[in-house]
Amino acid sequence: MDIQFEFVPALLAGLIAGTIMEGPVYMQKAFGLPVKQNIFRTWGQNLLRVPGAAGYAAGFLFHEGVAVFAAVLYALFFDLVGVDGNLWLWGLIGGLIHLTIAGPVVAIIPSLDPETGVIGGQGLAYRKYGALDVGTSVVGHLMFGLSTAILYGLFHSQGGSTLIF
Repeated sequence: MDIQFEFVPALLAGLIAGTIMEGPVYMQKAFGLPVKQNIFRTWGQNLLRVPGAAGYAAGFLFHEGVAVFAAVLYALFFDLVGVDGNLWLWGLIGGLIHLTIAGPVVAIIPSLDPETGVIGGQGLAYRKYGALDVGTSVVGHLMFGLSTAILYGLFHSQGGSTLIF
């Protein structure tokens, strides 16, 4: 039986997966690794032009909105293609598609390089920031896809481990 789209499970999956996605960035920063990307600052302070800590909060909320939108698209895609199981795999496929779309978006949004102070120099998929940032972006998007699919499967009325695996 194909899984039918449900909005609330998609919304909840997006909210949680959006937070999980940023985990690798902020964990690396906490350990002192030189990861430069900071999507909360990028969205809040640079794109929305909200200064200081309020900018981080605005960026977090904006990112959560984007994550919910993406999760709804994932769930609609699952319904469209007739997914009836293996959501974890479909989530990874979604994460790869998401990464392919996000790479060029990263290149055009105004991000502040913390070392140089230059805005907009991160390049395609953070390429100009270096391998650590590119790898972190890849891992984050795959984590988002996987988390979205698993959580959607858990929260869905037809959900459970047979849907996820």
